[in-house]
Amino acid sequence: MGETETGRLDDTLRALADPTRRRILRLLHTEPGLTTNQLASRTTSMTRWGVMKHLAVLRDAGLVHSLEQGRHRRHYRDDAPIEVLRRWLVDETEAG
Repeated sequence: MGETETGRLDDTLRALADPTRRRILRLLHTEPGLTTNQLASRTTSMTRWGVMKHLAVLRDAGLVHSLEQGRHRRHYRDDAPIEVLRRWLVDETEAG
């Protein structure tokens, strides 16, 4: 695994370490295209600003991409980094 791919894997693991971010990813899996306000209303005791901060971490890790639609941003899950993690886990298990 190259240095770039290792860095992406580290970003993915850091992003997935937080249970709120994992919940956001689950929501975007079942309901793609939710807005920030919709995500905030579906997460317990999370403000819109809190959701925005979590989305920024997920976006930086490549796990979420957002599209502007009028005054709203719609958010979508991107599973490519999760597939890299899955391949790494399989390789590590087979190597061990």
